[in-house]
Amino acid sequence: MTDSDGLEPRIAWGLTGAGHFLSSSIKMLLTMQKVDIFLSKAAKEVLMYYDLFDRLKASGHSIYFDESASCLPVSKLYTGKYDLVVIAPVTSNTIAKMAHGIADNLISNLFAHAGKCRVPTILLPCDWRAEIQSTTPQGRMVSVFVRAVDRENIACLANWDMVTLVNSPGELMRHLK
Repeated sequence: MTDSDGLEPRIAWGLTGAGHFLSSSIKMLLTMQKVDIFLSKAAKEVLMYYDLFDRLKASGHSIYFDESASCLPVSKLYTGKYDLVVIAPVTSNTIAKMAHGIADNLISNLFAHAGKCRVPTILLPCDWRAEIQSTTPQGRMVSVFVRAVDRENIACLANWDMVTLVNSPGELMRHLK
């Protein structure tokens, strides 16, 4: 995806507390130049569990933390600073909030205000299929059985204007190119 000048778009990239797809999402965003990073409280914790937090901090990208009730960094959407919002990976908790219009933290506010500002948004939900294989911070593979309600919330968002759902990091990368 390129902006109107044919250049790399300016991206607001939100991270939630998901471990699934986390390493590949971090690797992808670190290859990009024009990215500001928005971290939920859970994302900061999970990044530390997976030993990725220091790498993200050292990247030189601006990082916004979920530290206030007003979510002031989201107001940059209203100034036209961002061409695209990417939230990857996205937990079922955040997907549920998005699907039901709840904007009570930095990431759910980022999503809500992107919609209000008509900024295209790409989501990479973790719980796309009924069963997934995920890697723990210790490197062990575990089976995760996704609830029907979580898949229903993802399906709800698939019909939203200006929202694109992708089901893998590879598909996300194809949309970003």
